[in-house]
Amino acid sequence: MASERTKPLTDVIALAGESSERGSCVDDLPKRIERYGKAKHRTGLNIQYLSNPVDLCIDEVGYLKRRLEACGNWLVFRNYYTVGETRLAKARFCMKHLLCPLCAIRRGAKSLAAYLDRFNEITAKNPRLVPYLLTLTVTNGEDLQERFDHLVNSWKSYQKRRRDYLDKGRGFNELCKVEGAVFSYEFTFSEKGWHPHLHAIILVDPDQLIDFDFKASGLKKSQSRLSQEWLSITGDSSIVDCRPIDTQDPAKSFAEVFKYALKFSDLPPKENYHAYAILKGKRLQGSFGLFWGVKVPDKLTDELLDDELPYIELFYKYTDAGYSVTHHHHHTGGERPQVRIIEPLDDRSDLALEKADKFRSTAWWLIEKRERESQ
Repeated sequence: MASERTKPLTDVIALAGESSERGSCVDDLPKRIERYGKAKHRTGLNIQYLSNPVDLCIDEVGYLKRRLEACGNWLVFRNYYTVGETRLAKARFCMKHLLCPLCAIRRGAKSLAAYLDRFNEITAKNPRLVPYLLTLTVTNGEDLQERFDHLVNSWKSYQKRRRDYLDKGRGFNELCKVEGAVFSYEFTFSEKGWHPHLHAIILVDPDQLIDFDFKASGLKKSQSRLSQEWLSITGDSSIVDCRPIDTQDPAKSFAEVFKYALKFSDLPPKENYHAYAILKGKRLQGSFGLFWGVKVPDKLTDELLDDELPYIELFYKYTDAGYSVTHHHHHTGGERPQVRIIEPLDDRSDLALEKADKFRSTAWWLIEKRERESQ
């Protein structure tokens, strides 16, 4: 059995647990800290690989290594104990989500929350629409760039056929039944090469499910028009899947779409860096129809509650053992918070006291710097 630190980070339940980009209840904080600790550990494997670069651009490697090393070393949470909620208030992120699982988790959480909000708005206004999880694939290959371009171009061709029907009234196809979609490109790697595929949440009119819902139609996937149309576009793949999502727990299905960046964390470091080098700057998610125009916040911390609410600010530091609370301060509203060291200072030597004073100064610098940046 894999150890806790080597288990894949892409569990959709774990990402679904991040579904509120605004924060989480106090009881969920330990699990959240555990997720972030596993993510930081996985980032460390990429740092080790970048520390011994072979045939890599040294300048870029040095830059990436410094960014990854500094990411998430400190996390500052606000525990709004009177309402039982916590918020990730302050942190330093590298924003290299294809190499950094911590940034991937936070980025995925932001996207998931934003699109779940839109989904709830859409279904409230259009209760007739049925949500599905759609998966499309292309054949494996050794060349990631070529396979990525093939998948992207195939999906664009399918969307163009849909637009041509909507604009000109001819060339009806299965994708025309979709009134809105949010999608992402995902990649895995094995001895068979790179396996690119697409996950999408789609909204469909129930009167047009004849050949879209395999269970409802009684068709095998290979017999469906969806499969045949996809094969005619790709020329190499008829492998498709389309299944209803659990509308009682839509976050789990949405997490399938937004875990795409975390999938890079399942790759060995060498392949992870190769994928980053090929795909950095590429758009790996998108939307159309009723999902178009959703704004995903760039900031990876949580939305904070009213400053008039009392809260305890918890400082977590990452070490090889994971995240642990080093100090905290209590804020009752409007006052200058006092930093308190939680761990007792058993060592009263001058050196220990000097380190403690330096630690307090660093904590205050972090607080004041982040407060200036948020203004």
